[in-house]
Amino acid sequence: MKYETFEAEFVKQNKQLRLILGVAIFLMILILFFIVTDKKYFVLKNSKLINDKPLLTWACEESFQSIANGKPEKDLIDELILNELKKSPFKVDSDEVLSVITLKENLCRIIVKGEGKVRSFIVSFKSSSNFAFYYKLTEINETELNQSEFNLTKDTK
Repeated sequence: MKYETFEAEFVKQNKQLRLILGVAIFLMILILFFIVTDKKYFVLKNSKLINDKPLLTWACEESFQSIANGKPEKDLIDELILNELKKSPFKVDSDEVLSVITLKENLCRIIVKGEGKVRSFIVSFKSSSNFAFYYKLTEINETELNQSEFNLTKDTK
């Protein structure tokens, strides 16, 4: 084999390998991009964990208790509520949490006992469609406690 034909064949195969390597690197980068930017929760989409929302009840209790104790948790409470709490504090005596119930997608009811009184509050949250476990408290409303809810709290304790 002559040197010129060897060199021509070597250069030709080298170009083919570079092309194949370039296509492989491009496809790997494309796949990596899709993996990193994909925010679907396909594993948990129909899960009982998403439907029951146990984190909502936890966020409800923790955010309410932090406000009642006078130390609002910035990660669980909306910025507008934090600014309002700086102007006028929210005072609720909550010695014991009797019940935390998820009502709707972003609503929960918390029933607390303090100073001999049982009080009920509806707590609203904002959530994010991009993150299934994102909750921030946006509103607290005191509601009247009906007898069936009060009996339910007695049964659970």
